[in-house]
Amino acid sequence: MGGVALAATGIGAIGLAGFAGTLSVAGISTTALFLASSGLSIAAGLLQKTPNVTGSQTDRLHATIDPRAYRKEVFGSTAMATDVRYEEWHGANQDYCSWIICVASHAIESIDEIWLNDELAWTAAGGPQGKFVGYFSVPHLTLEAQASDGYTFGSGRWNGDRRLTGCAWLHLQFKVTGNSKKAESPFSGGPTNRMTIIGKGARLYDPSRDSTVPGGSGPMRANDQSTWRYVTDDGEVIGENLPLQILRRLLGWCIRNPVTGEMKLALGSGIPAKRIDVMSFMVAARLAEEPVIRSAGGTEPRYQGAGVISEGDDPKTVLDMLCAGCCGRFRDTGGRLSLVIAHNDLAEGAIDDGLNEDDVIGDFTFDPDPSLEATPNIVRGRYVDPSPASLYQLIDYPEIRIPSIDGIDRVFPLDLGVVESPSQAQRIGKQVLQRKQLTRSFKAPFDERAWRWPVGSVVPFTFAPLGFVRQLCRVASQDICDEGSNRGACIMELSLEYQEIYAWDGSDKAPVRAIAAPGYNPALDPLAQAVIQAVTPIEQLLIASSYTVGATISAADASGSATATISDHSRVYQDRTVAVTGSTIAGLTSSTTYFFYYDDVARAGGAVTIIATTDGAEAFPSSTAPARHYVGSVTTPAPGGGPSDGGGSSPPGGGEPIRYPEERLP
Repeated sequence: MGGVALAATGIGAIGLAGFAGTLSVAGISTTALFLASSGLSIAAGLLQKTPNVTGSQTDRLHATIDPRAYRKEVFGSTAMATDVRYEEWHGANQDYCSWIICVASHAIESIDEIWLNDELAWTAAGGPQGKFVGYFSVPHLTLEAQASDGYTFGSGRWNGDRRLTGCAWLHLQFKVTGNSKKAESPFSGGPTNRMTIIGKGARLYDPSRDSTVPGGSGPMRANDQSTWRYVTDDGEVIGENLPLQILRRLLGWCIRNPVTGEMKLALGSGIPAKRIDVMSFMVAARLAEEPVIRSAGGTEPRYQGAGVISEGDDPKTVLDMLCAGCCGRFRDTGGRLSLVIAHNDLAEGAIDDGLNEDDVIGDFTFDPDPSLEATPNIVRGRYVDPSPASLYQLIDYPEIRIPSIDGIDRVFPLDLGVVESPSQAQRIGKQVLQRKQLTRSFKAPFDERAWRWPVGSVVPFTFAPLGFVRQLCRVASQDICDEGSNRGACIMELSLEYQEIYAWDGSDKAPVRAIAAPGYNPALDPLAQAVIQAVTPIEQLLIASSYTVGATISAADASGSATATISDHSRVYQDRTVAVTGSTIAGLTSSTTYFFYYDDVARAGGAVTIIATTDGAEAFPSSTAPARHYVGSVTTPAPGGGPSDGGGSSPPGGGEPIRYPEERLP
């Protein structure tokens, strides 16, 4: 085991960037090639940086005439794109204005409603509504235009030569003149550009419904878009499943060239299925659809999402936004891209034998919690509100906060551009804020046993210099050491895990809690051990004969476990008196006698690390622990019992002095 270095490197979030543009070429897209070569080896951090919301999420709420607009992809039940690809005024007196609007550059499930400004104007079941009857209509719509489709209206300039092959589009017609001399059209000033077209978007591929995937069963195939579904054959809605949306974004969507018949990549990355760990997406999808409890009542799927993505959006921003909506992280699993949803799987690793300090074969780096200035106590941001009051605008969700230690609020902005549930937004925000309090990592060369735990797995780690006793950690990264005396070793980074991070896995009710940082015990560091061995016999006698003044020890029941509190006190040596800072130790066993001690080589006192043990001999100075300072003892109360008091050490103090005949006190 090597020495320690306290660093501030942390674990960075994954970075994805690539080509932003309209792609209509066969094969793998530029985005896919970039993703395959970029840093996808590990995304260990969860939202280390705030994700951005793509411009297409806000632009979709206003119709704009742009025949050269980027292709759009629509996920879930949401407001679709409103790209006006063609406009024509027609009729005997130019009474009508017609728009051809492309809502998605792929097949969709349905177009259900159209809202103009803040009023419902049309429904698929009932046609025009309210004041729009007689003035607004949808003469034609298609959920996936085919090469054989032909549609003509007005002057005939829009005809069979303009098909928008493979796209979902509709013809909107506005009558701008009144139907009688006393009537006035709601469009007398022209069509409004504040438009919300609501529908159900992309059909998705679900590996669990693919019999060629281990554990899957059904007719879906990754390489056959005709088998993909929004609603499965057994009636399950999968169109809003965020992990499956991410998988579709990676696989891409192809459109058949109407001239050559060739399938060409139109949307997404076009990564071959063999380069993707589809089983990881199958697991992630099942986790995302599990019901969780809402504080307002009822349940909702853990992670669902909806929104519009443009091929003009930065690919990194798109994937960050989608992953933020489901607490997802990318990993490189054996050369294949996988997705992991952050969830409470700590029980799986708790029963493992784990790693310990004997497995660490070189110097280690421990990154403790960041500075107070870099630790937010508030998460605040926006989500998409689908209600008629907002009509898919971004509005604030209730902020999540914990008290600031120094009274200064520090905000982490977290906009969730594909989340349409305020309770889901709060659950994500709470998990992010809790993780911000617990960004702790450990990195060191390990022996070959470490390869047994792959990236992403949970492993208990016992490491005395840091006071870790089966501390649960997640393997963040692994690499082979190719230089020095540790050549061939496993360079592994571990991120510390805590149950509190996942308190909202099944509900949005739990509050965020601050958790004490793990203590670094310098007495157990190899360097400190060497110093201890160098303590002179006289100093050992001064320690062994010292005692406490003003120390009180009390214990209280804490819901089945116990907590002990040691007060601030003084330590009296024969040549000096120093102040010692007290401590509170939680997680103790009820109805048990505990002894408390700390190691202080320099006899300096201050903020020492006080340790509890049930072995009385361990708490007193010895030849192997000459710097040991005994504090006192207490017996914890029985479950449900009242508090109990203990006592501190008294003169001559810490136990039997260690006598060395050849030395004398001055």
